[in-house]
Amino acid sequence: MKKSIAVITILLMSVMLIFASGNSEDQSTRTIRVLLNAHPWQEAIEPLLDDFTAQTGIEVELTVLGEDVYWDRVTLGLSSDEPPFDVFMLSPNQTGFVAYQNGWIAALDDYVGQNPDYDFGDIYPYVVDGFRYPDTSGHIYGIPLTMEVYMMFYRKDLLAEQGIDAASLKTLDDWMEVLEKLDQAYSDQGISAAVIRGQDPTMPDELLAAVANHWGDRPFIPQRMFYFDENWNTRFTDPDIVAGFEDWAKILSYGPVGSEAFTWYDCTTAFASGAAATYWFDASLFASTFEDPEQSVIVGNVGYLPVPPTETGHATTHWGWGLAIPEKSPVKDDAWAFVEWATSKGIETQTAPQTYGPVRASTWVEMEPVFGEEFSSAASEALSISIPGYMYFDGAREVCDRIIDAVIAMSKGADSAATMETLDKQAQEIVQKYNLQ
Repeated sequence: MKKSIAVITILLMSVMLIFASGNSEDQSTRTIRVLLNAHPWQEAIEPLLDDFTAQTGIEVELTVLGEDVYWDRVTLGLSSDEPPFDVFMLSPNQTGFVAYQNGWIAALDDYVGQNPDYDFGDIYPYVVDGFRYPDTSGHIYGIPLTMEVYMMFYRKDLLAEQGIDAASLKTLDDWMEVLEKLDQAYSDQGISAAVIRGQDPTMPDELLAAVANHWGDRPFIPQRMFYFDENWNTRFTDPDIVAGFEDWAKILSYGPVGSEAFTWYDCTTAFASGAAATYWFDASLFASTFEDPEQSVIVGNVGYLPVPPTETGHATTHWGWGLAIPEKSPVKDDAWAFVEWATSKGIETQTAPQTYGPVRASTWVEMEPVFGEEFSSAASEALSISIPGYMYFDGAREVCDRIIDAVIAMSKGADSAATMETLDKQAQEIVQKYNLQ
């Protein structure tokens, strides 16, 4: 009997030790799962993750995906009962809005004021506002990590060879004439006059810049941009909207063979490899690629300018990436510790040289010598004429898909008036489908 009691006692003690050991391990090992889109910021932050662990004791399990699969993985993960990530890169437009509508992402307002040294006010408010839902006065659901304003890039060496002074080109029409000259001069050398996004799911974001450049000072509803009025009446046949679409289609027609299907990656690769003379309406952060000798053969020969004005306006749009936390993450506090660290002043000064898109006012001042006077001046001027380029409403993705179809058709010679009339009717059907009126 005593022997049996002794055996039972030993077994109980063993079980207690196992549980004690497990609890001790749970308390000492803290881990967050981070999902990032392949991006210059991701490349810059990845080597710094060990520093975060050393400071906090929190391990980081990192997953990086290309943009072609990233969005699907985000949506599937957020919609599950147990999201497979605790921090992820958030898009402030349709993806973020859908996540907000479904209660998939956590509001971060209570976190941002906890640490005065974090200095949340140093982050540009107009970038922060893109992550507020349901509008710019709502709660914040993502913390900005990079900002990009849409501008243009050109080859200084090729323009010089053709006797073209970029400073003398005052309007968009002036640049369109230059594209024709560059096409005649270099197309037989395998250098296209231009490159611009084609059938890329994100292209409608940049297209907003081309439309804004014609829209002028006319009012619009931010989350609907120029395409719908206050009563959800469609406006795709408006002359300024048509003109913006025509500009994009015309530039696309000067691109390399197959560029109708180009994504941002294809465009940046083509320009950085010397296969295009100009690159239009795209993100300022790509300057980091063009000035990197390991990624670019045109280092030192890139010119930077805001988009040139039209007869009716002069404007562009901006966009940004942020970090967000799933509402169902079981480790929100540790996830916030990562977000706060990754978007802090000290870390941004280390990532900014690779992104060319800091979101803090203090970092821009510090980075101007790194970015160079020409880029800094062009980006600053572009931001001075920029408006947020975000569309979020039910059916926005479907509208964007039809927009892409219209631009591609026009680039291949379809009549612009007829194409935009068809697009307008398609948009009306989407409005009715989602009972927006």
